[in-house]
Amino acid sequence: MKQFIYTTVLFILISGSFSCKKFLEEENISGITGDNFYGDVNGYEKLINSCYSAMRDIYSGDPWLFSWGTDIFTRGEVESTSGAAAQSIQRASQLNEYKTLSADNPYVTEVFTDLYIGIQRCNTAINKADIIPGLADNLKFKRVAEIRFIRAYFYYLLVENFGGVSIVKEEISTPVTHFERNSEQEVYTFIIEELNAALPGLEPTTAEFGRVSQTAVKQLLTLAHLTRGYKSFAEDTDFGKAAQYAEEIIGGGHHNLLSSFADVFKADNQKNNEIIFSIQYDASSLTDKTIGNGQNAIFGWRIFYEAGFYEGETAIYNKRISDFMPTQFLYKLYNTSLDARYDATFLSEFYATKDAVNGTATIKKGDLRFYFPKADQPFSQQDADNLKASNPNVEIIRFDQWKQNFNGITGALKFPMVNKFFDPDAAFPGNSQAQYRSTRDIVIFRLAETYLLAAEAYFKMNQPDKAADKLNVIRERAAIAGQVNEMRIDGSDVTIDFILDERARELAGEYKRWLDLKRTRRLSRAFENNLLTKMENGAGVIDKYYLRPIPQTVID
Repeated sequence: MKQFIYTTVLFILISGSFSCKKFLEEENISGITGDNFYGDVNGYEKLINSCYSAMRDIYSGDPWLFSWGTDIFTRGEVESTSGAAAQSIQRASQLNEYKTLSADNPYVTEVFTDLYIGIQRCNTAINKADIIPGLADNLKFKRVAEIRFIRAYFYYLLVENFGGVSIVKEEISTPVTHFERNSEQEVYTFIIEELNAALPGLEPTTAEFGRVSQTAVKQLLTLAHLTRGYKSFAEDTDFGKAAQYAEEIIGGGHHNLLSSFADVFKADNQKNNEIIFSIQYDASSLTDKTIGNGQNAIFGWRIFYEAGFYEGETAIYNKRISDFMPTQFLYKLYNTSLDARYDATFLSEFYATKDAVNGTATIKKGDLRFYFPKADQPFSQQDADNLKASNPNVEIIRFDQWKQNFNGITGALKFPMVNKFFDPDAAFPGNSQAQYRSTRDIVIFRLAETYLLAAEAYFKMNQPDKAADKLNVIRERAAIAGQVNEMRIDGSDVTIDFILDERARELAGEYKRWLDLKRTRRLSRAFENNLLTKMENGAGVIDKYYLRPIPQTVID
């Protein structure tokens, strides 16, 4: 599948002079148009591939709209790029701290624009399907079903971020200056209708890893019904249907939980059976290896600045940046004596990757340089002395320092890094998010989340015991050896906040958190646990924070 996805780019050259009349006259020098390029089966397959590739555009950049302004991630030290640090900080603070979020925020504009670009590709693929000569009916039904899923997913991201948006189903070949905005209810109706229409055209699983399957459609149906169930226009059956689709996935036997949480994220195990749908990356299909993603890099801190490390090193730690920083709240969610996910998610020990001199100290490659004691376990001064006796160059950074060292917050800006996305094959990135080069896939749906969605649906149906059963499957898998019984819960433990805590422990960094808080109307958790958000909003969350502004360029 990684080889099958790549972006098809048509270069249309426009010639002219400074005369307005000549400038507006387009001449297609290549002679290639959409109609003739996509006019046969081979061209149509490239169009389908480009629809998949459009998903990369949403996730290749930083997860601005997915992670900032939540309870488990905040903004760290925004990287200075071409002297634009101040502007980047302003854009980041608007999303993380909410108060000044404006319609001209380029991060919001980029996501909105990329989603509609992807939708237009999907519209083209769906509308051309009936006129492609030689396209067999069974293949046509399958490809259209795949694209309906992708289009529905784009609309899900749009409606949850922006509320009611324009439903555009037509292939557009001439300028359009205005679209009527549909209601949020109409968008949800469209999403669910599209997914139901896609189901018959797909198999439960696909031999070509990464293509849309019937199971992926059911996962999005689960999420769509669950999310709509919270709305004022919810249907009585929404939570029930969410549970039904989740149970069909769990009981279908087409996907299984891996025995270990850590195994799910091994770099050499990206095609494992827990994954229902992921966005594919592959160096052979990326131009000069410069259009990958930065999931491996963005949840860390700039270790290459420290003595004993160097900027070009990628094989051990990758080049890390701290644009997206875990909150102290996230670390405290784990009982590290019971839950193996903490050590599988975070990296707490860092060893020098080269010889160096640090003041009067001589550092040798392999020396322990930074150590972060677990926040929920005792670490006495004697423990620290013992560690330093055998590791004289170690810097011990305790929990109270795992926070920002700006905006009046006194911290080290060093913390246990999110490491579950580590990519030993990542090429050295450039100085901007447009140059990330990790070719690890980004997981959109996996079976562990199916259990979590089912638990939430059952809780909303006032069936806490069933919710606990689903949560226990995930918690038992996460248990340290010998601690399974201690990890189990019962129905009386289940609340929406407990479910959100469990989603944080299981899905940290997986581009879902803002959407989780939006769905459950729990943005107040960010205003309690994200230090920067709390500082700027003493009065707490207000309704308008649950939507992002329609971009000013679109309004204009």
